[in-house]
Amino acid sequence: MNKFIINEKATLIKNILIENNTILASDENYITKELFLEKMNCNKKSFLDTHLNLKTSDIIKFIPMESKCAIQVFFQMKKTSKTYFEFNSLTEYTEVKEFLISKTNFTLKEKLQSSLTSWLKKAAYSLLSIIIFGIIYFMAKDIENGNNIDIGGGRRKGLKKLMLILAESLGSMNTLIVAVIVVSGLCFWTYKAYIKGKIAIESYS
Repeated sequence: MNKFIINEKATLIKNILIENNTILASDENYITKELFLEKMNCNKKSFLDTHLNLKTSDIIKFIPMESKCAIQVFFQMKKTSKTYFEFNSLTEYTEVKEFLISKTNFTLKEKLQSSLTSWLKKAAYSLLSIIIFGIIYFMAKDIENGNNIDIGGGRRKGLKKLMLILAESLGSMNTLIVAVIVVSGLCFWTYKAYIKGKIAIESYS
């Protein structure tokens, strides 16, 4: 393969040159292949510039992202590092992906990864229900022990009054029973969201 890629809109790598078993890349857009090679071969770059000179044998894993026309590449040289190649088209992306597969002989692996946003809000509801039922339970215990409960004022007076009514109506034992039913239902709801929210991450290694 002999391909020079210019993607001035890329987040990180603007120029990529793929030749045989070598990948050269830069975060600067040098416009032409000739100027790119001149800059890459002179070994003079500013401190903030990124110049990569990889052999395909240095690559230990890569993650294709078809929806983004991008490939994240992990490689081992002096240390384990990674880079992010973005392409101008699906055709360009596919061509480079197939090149990497052929040169590395890596196999496709799939890992399920949970999306935090899919279940975090539901988990918060479960935690909040535990706190509320805990308050109601201790209110009920105080009532059963003959103690007076002062709900005070403030913005949450209405909520406190409702919890007091529930505590008086249910008692401590029934509060526990209702709490177990409600919290179990919410936890199951959260678990289902966690399972459904898992997405498959494909990688080659």
